[in-house]
Amino acid sequence: MFLQSNGDKSMNIDENVQKVIKLLLRKWKLLILFMLIGALLAGVYTAKFTTLTYTSSVEFLAAAVDPAHEISDSTGEVARTSQTSKMNYAMKMIDTYIEIFKTNKFCSKVAGEMNKKYYTNLSPADIKQSFTIETVENTAMFKLIVTTTDPTLSYNIAHQMEESVPEQMEETNNGLVQTTVEDKAIKPNTAEGRGYLKNCLLGAVAGLLIAAAYVILRDLLDVRIKSAEELSQRYDVPVLGSIPAFTTGKRSAAGKKNTKKEAK
Repeated sequence: MFLQSNGDKSMNIDENVQKVIKLLLRKWKLLILFMLIGALLAGVYTAKFTTLTYTSSVEFLAAAVDPAHEISDSTGEVARTSQTSKMNYAMKMIDTYIEIFKTNKFCSKVAGEMNKKYYTNLSPADIKQSFTIETVENTAMFKLIVTTTDPTLSYNIAHQMEESVPEQMEETNNGLVQTTVEDKAIKPNTAEGRGYLKNCLLGAVAGLLIAAAYVILRDLLDVRIKSAEELSQRYDVPVLGSIPAFTTGKRSAAGKKNTKKEAK
């Protein structure tokens, strides 16, 4: 009995899914219309309310460079500072230094240097919001990416990071891990894309979902019985007969008049 009831439930679910698919296919024109409207609205929003951004980046290589130090691992054992152990130690410490670069203290230092050099009025919050840092997996390299609405500002911040990041690492942890600039900042000549394609696709998907929800909800709220088959399925009773639709007297008379006019 239990297995049979589960089978009945799965059949009912399959039938409901098929019903929904058929319902959506019947309304394919409405779905496409909503998709186009969603894509159009997303395109207009992207054009009117998004701003162009410019990106400049710097790539660094970190390494434990002092051969006179000895590096302790997590077990407390002391290992000689071979090139491999120094690189491994630098890789372990990168996340720590990245968190240091996100502190208000470091960003305040960068903002102060920027304001002196370029006569700007940047705050530590401006600096913190302008950059992100990405690590390169299984290496001791990390990339600092600066994004602002001004190409010159993006380049100037990235260029300042070329000086501030190595200085900060040298001052931290007795300078055991230091860094060098492997890829210097370049002033961006073109802006980042507004993301028209991505936004329009998202708008089209949103329009499709809204249209599908509207069609399904309307069908659920419609309690009318539209066919003999639907009547049998809903109440589980056979249909003994049906009454055909008759035209009214006025309509039939009007039809006769039209026929006479055409005959004349």
